[in-house]
Amino acid sequence: MKLAISDPGHFALKNAIRAAIVVPAAFAIGLEVFGLPQMALFGAFGAIGFLVFVDFGGTRRARLLAYLGLLGTGCVTIALGTVCSHHTWPAVATMALVGFAILFAGVIDGYVAAASLVLILTFVIAVMVQADVGEIPDRLAGWGLAGLFSTIAIFGLWPSRPPDHLRHAVAAAVEALAALLEAMARAARGGGRASRAAEDRTAELAVAAYEATVAARTAFVAIPHRPSGVGARTAAIGRLIDDLDWFDSVARERPAPAAVSSGFAEERAAVEAALPAVLRRAAERLRANDPDDDGQELRGLREAHEAIGRAFLAELVEHRAANDPARVTAELNEAFRLRGLAFAALQIGRHAVQAAGGTAPREPTLVAPRSGLREGRRIADSHSSLRSVWLRNSVRGAVGLALAVLVAKVTDAQNGFWVVLGTISVLRSSALATGTTVVEAIGGTAIGIVVGGLIVLALGSEPGLLWAVLPFAVLLGAYSPRAISFTAGQAGFTIVVVVLFNLLNPVGWSVGVVRIEDVAIGCAISLVTGFLFWPRGAADVLRESLGGAYQTAARYLDTTIASMLGVRKSEPIEPVAVEASEAALRLDETVREYLAENGSARRDLDALARLVGGATRVRRVAQLMHNAASLAPLAPLDSQAAWVAAACGPFDQEWVSRHDWFEEFGKAIGTGKGPPAPEPGAPSRTAGPTSRLNREGGPQVVLDGARPGAVPPGLAIAWAERHLESLLALEPPLTDAAHAVLDDFAPRVLAEPRPASSP
Repeated sequence: MKLAISDPGHFALKNAIRAAIVVPAAFAIGLEVFGLPQMALFGAFGAIGFLVFVDFGGTRRARLLAYLGLLGTGCVTIALGTVCSHHTWPAVATMALVGFAILFAGVIDGYVAAASLVLILTFVIAVMVQADVGEIPDRLAGWGLAGLFSTIAIFGLWPSRPPDHLRHAVAAAVEALAALLEAMARAARGGGRASRAAEDRTAELAVAAYEATVAARTAFVAIPHRPSGVGARTAAIGRLIDDLDWFDSVARERPAPAAVSSGFAEERAAVEAALPAVLRRAAERLRANDPDDDGQELRGLREAHEAIGRAFLAELVEHRAANDPARVTAELNEAFRLRGLAFAALQIGRHAVQAAGGTAPREPTLVAPRSGLREGRRIADSHSSLRSVWLRNSVRGAVGLALAVLVAKVTDAQNGFWVVLGTISVLRSSALATGTTVVEAIGGTAIGIVVGGLIVLALGSEPGLLWAVLPFAVLLGAYSPRAISFTAGQAGFTIVVVVLFNLLNPVGWSVGVVRIEDVAIGCAISLVTGFLFWPRGAADVLRESLGGAYQTAARYLDTTIASMLGVRKSEPIEPVAVEASEAALRLDETVREYLAENGSARRDLDALARLVGGATRVRRVAQLMHNAASLAPLAPLDSQAAWVAAACGPFDQEWVSRHDWFEEFGKAIGTGKGPPAPEPGAPSRTAGPTSRLNREGGPQVVLDGARPGAVPPGLAIAWAERHLESLLALEPPLTDAAHAVLDDFAPRVLAEPRPASSP
């Protein structure tokens, strides 16, 4: 088997060198300078935790605060674990509570998720290595020393961090979309004189934009946990991925020739100029990660976005409504496209500012701003049911850890904290994934025992030689899990353990045998826990999460249209918007956990991304319609004019049909059934929809009964209709994607006939 090393930029090597310096130094100061074994133990493992098990992202200030927060929280877990170390049942119960609290808190903030293993490590060592309360200061001194030395090394020795590939992937997709928009605008200005070469170039850019968007989505969903960072920055990264899916679909609608929008040509030119500039600035901001950039350029695009809407209304009122309905419809389509692009670009720009830690211009939103505490509570509440894969994993992890502590305490296992660490290191979301990792963990530990045992046998009991070997052992142990594999990491870590414990208590290679026994017990506990608690892991939750996202988005769409048109008494929008947002959050966590499982190798990543993006698209359509309605007050729909009835009748039918289809689609996915066939008339692939206003015999946009400055009822209906038709175009690809994904984790779908997509 060929040894594969992946360490672009040698960042893993640099971090391993830092660990090779700090870990022996903290261990030596505790053991040789102060003569305190407890200080040495927590100094060594604390430094390993800081330098190997956690890597905070974000700005230097945010990272420093995160490391200081980890240092302070670790003091609490060490003290609590020490108090419980002499008592079995208090230790088991406290392990369950502490384990659940640490694991579940990671859903609120990426920094907590990134630090969870280190915090669990501090409690486990404290509770499994018995000590009196009077020894807590010694332990805290070692932990504090590890934190001090590690922080100095992190920010003083090779402080640059590896490139954030997720941010770079998003930035590349944003730039590709900017290039596509520029090419399409040039073609529209050329009218019918666009060359074949220009058409080919536009087609190439469209393919490149799509591939870059897929690559960004793949990079995001492939990570097992959300990126570390404060809540707003972390959430903004996820929203940027949704922005890309939305923007890519809107950008593909071909612009109308420049002559169509002659009545608002100046406003159109302003939007077309601002769009690529805003997108490219967003890409620069993502790469630079500059929190001091507040997105000044977004104000200009927001003004252009509002101006083109006002200009179109003025054009409609003054020139077009009574004389040329076909021209009105063409202008409506172009104004609709430009406003949609501007709105989507504003979202990308705002979220890029937030992802960099800056303060974006105020965003029109249906949900009132919340404080950090309220937002954290809202996120926790959204994951408080067993529909949440994060809650399931937290419960499974807490039970596994508590069971490991119980077994280690009852059997009086030597160095029993390895039992607990073996449990948490291999416990994954599904029993199948856990079983795969068990083999890797035991195999790597066995290799480490052989190598470590040979080192001890060769060096004998001479402490000086062991001290000389320790930095190289730590270097290997810190480098191998990041640059080689989990198995190599287990082997390297075992070598470190063998050397450390022979310095603490020279017993030779047998300490390695103890470790493999304890790890094997921990692995067995992981398997038992995995089979007892939701053995199918995230796959069991994925169907329900997808279904819930579509059902709540469909309800959000229905409520928004009803509120916008005022045709019936509707429920308040904010609770429905929050419900849809929470469902999307659960779906995001579930998808990434599902893809992180080793047992999910049969997944169709592109199809899954299309399903997730489809739910986002429905939710964004509702938000965009509400934003459009805020442009001007809506004239009442209670006019007796015949054209109002003619427009409302077909529109109401389409409105109900679209809501019912997406709701049924969500229910079908949630229950593991085959998705409904696309509605009659759904295009075979996404294309620019044609408003009913442009169909032969359709109602015209007239101003009868409209207040001055108000949005005419026919125009409001046309806006909503355009959105509904854009959602109709989603149905065939979503149906195909549902079959591809459901076949992965719901085998019973295979037995059901697959409905044919519309031609």
